[in-house]
Order: sequence, then structure tokens, then C-alpha cells
Amino acid sequence: MPDSIKQLAEHKLIILHLVQKMGIALSNSEICQFLLSKNYMDYFSVQQYLAELTDTGWLEKSREQNSTRYTLTDEGEEIINYFMHHIPEDVKNEINTYVHDNSKRIRAEYAVTANYFPELNGDFLVKCSLCDDSGAVLMEICVSVVSKEQAQQICRNWRKQVNRYYRSILTSLAAEDVEEPKAEEPEVTEEKPQNSVPNPASLDSI
Repeated sequence: MPDSIKQLAEHKLIILHLVQKMGIALSNSEICQFLLSKNYMDYFSVQQYLAELTDTGWLEKSREQNSTRYTLTDEGEEIINYFMHHIPEDVKNEINTYVHDNSKRIRAEYAVTANYFPELNGDFLVKCSLCDDSGAVLMEICVSVVSKEQAQQICRNWRKQVNRYYRSILTSLAAEDVEEPKAEEPEVTEEKPQNSVPNPASLDSI
């Protein structure tokens, strides 16, 4: 195999292995930060490889606000497992160190998501979620609003106060049903029938 093709394949495998080891979706900026800091490849090469890996179906791309994230597909998992031996051991060690040092921070940033999408009727659908450290969804809500400004405000509030919203919603949903008090029936007063007996004084005039 020519050196250029070998290096191309190696670079792609490094990206796949990085995403695999992190275990969650990685942003474009996170991938670039690692690869460029280690001088494995330049920025434009990273973008080219990410596009090619997405086109081949080995990475899946998703969009969140202004961030593009990548996750490993089943096909990508098979490829990296099969060709793992083509990645130099020192590179594997660098990836392991990076994941160990940054996994907690990246997972915390990815735990809270808030996005909005325009709908056909002109409204905006807002999707907010909270995940745990393993990436499992703890809570996810969807709400439709009439303006982009409302959607943006909901996203900002969710990101800032997600813990308070989570506790409040969970507490409300888990509360036992409380029987509402019945409305008091109006008190009915029974009117006494009027006395129909003639006044004795009126009998004298007959």
C-alpha cells in the first residue's frame, strides 16, 4: 500500500477510534482540538476526513444549535475494531489520555441540550433534554411556541436552570393524587307557609 493511502487510512482510523473511546457524540471543535494539538493532521484535512467518514456511513452527523456532533455508527464500530492494529500504539495512548482527562467535562457539556426547529405552520418546536453521565436520557420535553424569540428564551432558561426544572417537574409528576375538596352546597332555607286563618277581628264585621 502506498504511503499516502496508508496515511489517509490511518488518519481516518484515528478519528473513528477517538469517537469510539469517548463513547458519546463529539463536536467538530473537540475533534479538531485534539488532532491539531497533537499535530496529527491540519484543520482542512480533518474536515475532509469527517465528511468522507459521514458519506461512507461510518460516522453519523447531527446538528445542535451552532455545533456539529459526530457519533460512531454500527458500521464504523466494525471497521475500527477490525483495523485497530493499523493505529500506532503511541497514538492509542494519546487518545486514552485525552479521553481520561476530558471525558467528564465533555459529558457534562453534552448532558443538557436545548434546540428549536421551525414547523410548517410557522410555530417553533422546542426540544429540551437532560442526560446522565452515561448518556441515558433523564428527562426530555417538547413544546410548541409561536415565535422564534420564545423558543430561544426557553432554550436559554433550560440551560441555565435545568436542575431546578428537573426537580420541580419530577416532584409534581411523582406526587400522590390529592382529592380536591368538594364545593359546599348552598344552604337552603325553607320558608314557612303563611297563616291562612282569618283575623278574628274581621269575623265581627260579617
